[in-house]
Amino acid sequence: MNRTGKRMNVVKAFCLLALLGCFIGCKDDEKRKEQAFDNSLPIEIVGFEPREVTPRTQLLIYGKNFGNDPSLINLKLGGVETRVVNCNNECIYCMVPRNAGKGTIEISIGDQAAIAPDRFTYIANTQVTTLCGYVDETGRYEVKDGPFSDCGLNSPTWLSIDPKNPNHIYMIENKSSIRLIDMEVQELTTVATVGQLNIQDPRSLCWSLTGDTLFVSNYSEGDSPIVVTMLLRSEEFKKAHPLFSGYKWVISATIHPQTGDIYFAQESDATIKRYNMATKEVETMFSVGGSWVWMYVYFHPSGDFAYVMRPREGTIFKCQFNKTTNWLELPSIYVGNWNQGYNEGIGTNVRMGVMWQGTFVKNEKYIEQHKDDIYDFYVADGELWGNHPGDLIWKVTPNAEAIRYAGRGSVAMDNSHFGYVDGDLLQEARFNGPHSIAFDEVNKIFYIGDEYNRRIRQIIVE
Repeated sequence: MNRTGKRMNVVKAFCLLALLGCFIGCKDDEKRKEQAFDNSLPIEIVGFEPREVTPRTQLLIYGKNFGNDPSLINLKLGGVETRVVNCNNECIYCMVPRNAGKGTIEISIGDQAAIAPDRFTYIANTQVTTLCGYVDETGRYEVKDGPFSDCGLNSPTWLSIDPKNPNHIYMIENKSSIRLIDMEVQELTTVATVGQLNIQDPRSLCWSLTGDTLFVSNYSEGDSPIVVTMLLRSEEFKKAHPLFSGYKWVISATIHPQTGDIYFAQESDATIKRYNMATKEVETMFSVGGSWVWMYVYFHPSGDFAYVMRPREGTIFKCQFNKTTNWLELPSIYVGNWNQGYNEGIGTNVRMGVMWQGTFVKNEKYIEQHKDDIYDFYVADGELWGNHPGDLIWKVTPNAEAIRYAGRGSVAMDNSHFGYVDGDLLQEARFNGPHSIAFDEVNKIFYIGDEYNRRIRQIIVE
């Protein structure tokens, strides 16, 4: 190590020790007075480290006249307001925020201000992290409400973001309840149980066009079962109102983004049906042939077409929507091919596992390129089926290209492709049954229900 490097390590160690002294508390009042900010003197920034950073990197800023009260310091890193964790008169300790790509350091205290002459290099680092859900080292867990640091899940099988509050994510807990992931207070709570909803097996969630009604589909084998029940915002989504009944084995239901009609898939006869909100009648759109076929319908935000996903066959079909007749036309295969193995590619060259929930996500690059379709489709591939690896998140483009977005997709040292690891999207992150996915367009966050890990994972997109 050269002389300069040694000196910087000494300075760094000195600052860290000084900051530690600040954390513990200084008993010497005279020393505190000497280190207090002096509004008659300028602020100086003489250096910082490290020079290359990623989000949440610990950053030390060296200088003069910082004072010893973090609450007085206004700090911007890369133009982003940043909280000062602690300081002494010659060193500031902070964490690099997201989207600090400008690399600038700006400090103001009282009437004084300073800008660092150099900039740090910001490296965007989108990773898989864990939001909530606790499982101990033996695999034991407890389903319970509480703060993210102390709450438990069983099987998060569906996620849906409140269109009026992106910090509220509603979740189906398999065959038991509807729960709320509240990002504002960092807490998981139960909204309603299946007993309160008067249904047996909630499968999917969708919202009315106004965003004031949450529709819950029900998979049931009973006589004249409720197909969809409604939860109203005016009642805090706690009271159930049946919308219509009479159809068994309903896999999923979704709403058309323009007409407001509800489309649902019936497993027993492999049909897609529509509930007309105006006439209160049910009509059959089409059958894919055969029986006992799983299907999920996802309308494009434009309403011009829908993807019909057939999880067990590892395929996604595409159906055009006739806006004159409000009718879904017969589907044609778009992506996927039910052959053993795993393969990224285009169209029928793609081989995926058992796909579950999907979500459309706007792509800013497509907007810049003036493309007709500006949305990609992300889907949770959540289960091993035959020789299909599963446990991945796929991105499907408007050109019918399927790309692995997150998850190893290959066998690790433990001879398994699944597991529980946070980290780099493709090199490190591992899932175990990702069944649900939703995207917060406002805060640019993917939420993923990792079923067999019994956790909610997240990907904060840089």
